Amino acid sequence: MYINQASDRAYSYIVEQIRSGIWKSGDKIATETQLVKQIGVSRVAVRQAIERLVTMSVLNKVQGSGTYVEKQENMSLLSASIFSFDEEFMLKILEFRRMFDSYNVELFTEYATDEEIATLQKNYAEMVASKDNNEEFHKLDQVFHDIIANGTRNPLIIQISGIFMDIFISNQKSMYSNVGPENAIFYHGKILEAIRERNGEVASIYARKAMEESIRRLKAKKEG
Repeated sequence: MYINQASDRAYSYIVEQIRSGIWKSGDKIATETQLVKQIGVSRVAVRQAIERLVTMSVLNKVQGSGTYVEKQENMSLLSASIFSFDEEFMLKILEFRRMFDSYNVELFTEYATDEEIATLQKNYAEMVASKDNNEEFHKLDQVFHDIIANGTRNPLIIQISGIFMDIFISNQKSMYSNVGPENAIFYHGKILEAIRERNGEVASIYARKAMEESIRRLKAKKEG
């Protein structure tokens, strides 16, 4: 139990150094001996935390040299919630979600219970009510997609959706600045309407259009 808690402390410390910008992509991090002193945990706990982050492609161990923050071009999806990314990377995420989300709503329409659809409708109502609170609105936006992912009954979709939620929440400020709620309110309303009618094909079309509009707006922001 102690080793696990100490490892979590070491993990959180290293992640915070990266998120705060103290250690940037390509930087060499502190040695194990330095981390033991800085965090106040054992070398075993530090090594476990480092290995965990290496597995996630957050850190890269170079034999005979040390441990480095991984370069963003070598990152994995698992590491994306730890790094802050520019618009170019977020566009790649949205391009994937254009396919991912459209298929998810089709599966949700097929498998969701009436209670799950009611939960989705309640979430949408909360989104609309929070349109003037940018941070709360976009959290509810991600919950909307999470409800749909859970309703697909597919564990892989559920896991990937959870990763996306972490990515978008951790990059929310850069992702949604200058992007208002009107697009999400319109398309989510259309998706919900099609789901309530059990029309998965139409729901899928609107989900794709929603991502295409988000891509268009983010490209305009990037170019502007």
